[in-house]
Amino acid sequence: MPNSNNAQAVKNRRSPAQFIVKYGVYSIFVVIIVIFALSNSRFLSRSNIMLLLEQSAPYMIGVIGMTFVMMDGGIDISAGSNMYLSTAVSAIMMTKMTANGTLVHGFGQYLLVMLVPVVIGTLIGVFNGLMISRFRIVPFIVTLITTSIARGLGMYFTDMKLIIVNTMGFKFNDKSFLGISLLVYIALAIIIIFHCVLRYTTFGCQLKAQGNNHEAAQKLGINIRRNTLAAYIICGALCGLAGIMMAGESGGVPTSFAEGYEFILIPAAVLGGISLFGGKGTILPGCIIGMLLINTIVNGLTMMAANPYVYTIVRGVIIFIAVMVDSLNYKGEIR
Repeated sequence: MPNSNNAQAVKNRRSPAQFIVKYGVYSIFVVIIVIFALSNSRFLSRSNIMLLLEQSAPYMIGVIGMTFVMMDGGIDISAGSNMYLSTAVSAIMMTKMTANGTLVHGFGQYLLVMLVPVVIGTLIGVFNGLMISRFRIVPFIVTLITTSIARGLGMYFTDMKLIIVNTMGFKFNDKSFLGISLLVYIALAIIIIFHCVLRYTTFGCQLKAQGNNHEAAQKLGINIRRNTLAAYIICGALCGLAGIMMAGESGGVPTSFAEGYEFILIPAAVLGGISLFGGKGTILPGCIIGMLLINTIVNGLTMMAANPYVYTIVRGVIIFIAVMVDSLNYKGEIR
């Protein structure tokens, strides 16, 4: 009996690597906040916190979409180009509306402008999902192709010109409630909805199960093709929404819009506990904390007037740490 109790105690005892995998990102988040707060007294001011949340809102929506794809064991490196093409099409529509003397100012017009990129993003998600689920093409290859096509189409439609959207009435900088940006409320609603979808619905449970082992899930009767397609559709639609929100916050759509942003979303998801191997992780707090951590670092470096090249270095370090943390299994060994 004592031997049994000792064995159970050893089993329940977490190794340092296990602790890092499960709680490391929260510890890093707290340490980062303390360092920047001591470096700049304005870092924890209400205005800066609100700015950080506003700037993070589109990214949080994008990382939720990426979470669904990664939960299935896949990846979508076309996220940034999806944002660009979807937002560019909507911006062109706004340009034509303005040419006809109509500025974007009413609820219906805002809804239309935001619905268009969601539809475009959904179509991109359908293409990616079908190629992966039906034709069994590797996700990296499919989304790499989509990246090139979507970015090229966006440049073709815009004639490689910058489109300013805030002068056409579409902007979020002046829209708030109780001192909190409308972007934050939209992001909060999306977070709650898709957290519930992933955690409490049959689809969410099946997606996690097949992410762990597609073959085993199929033998259990799970429709893995349908779930994979749905995951990529969700990712595409949310990336489209994230793109138009980003344009409303920044004010324009240049040809470099959202370029390489997939390499922000993926590390953020991994830092938040989403496994690159699939079947593991949560949206809340999970990937949301990971995204806030990355944006907090960028915000802090900006307030410290750091060299712009430091951002690239820090991003590379974050990606490295994210992959290393995910490569540690529960026994503390490298996979």
